[in-house]
Amino acid sequence: MPYFALVLESSRKAKTARHVYEYLIGKAKGQNVIQEIELEQVHGFDGIRVEQGDKYRILNVRLHDEHLSPYLQTDMNLFQLLMIDEHVEICVFRAERGWLFVFNGISPGPKPFGQLGFDTR
Repeated sequence: MPYFALVLESSRKAKTARHVYEYLIGKAKGQNVIQEIELEQVHGFDGIRVEQGDKYRILNVRLHDEHLSPYLQTDMNLFQLLMIDEHVEICVFRAERGWLFVFNGISPGPKPFGQLGFDTR
């Protein structure tokens, strides 16, 4: 199930998101390009699938810092934003009012741990 994060142009992360998007589009030169996507009510276009070597650029945007901001629209909770790592498939799109990050492979919730499946403290 894909999750998304829309960084609006008035966000403090907008400049970083724009630079990352422009770098990835410039580097791709027609490869890994995705035309458009529609998630809930968010329309993304001119997208790019992020390669393994460039995923750290997306991770360095640190979207979880904006989880309470009105300028970040997402269908993820803080736990899911923190669980984004290099094993997640990432696509970046240009949106009408900002930049759309799409993540595939994020766990919907924490995995059970311990002998009883939870922390007994």
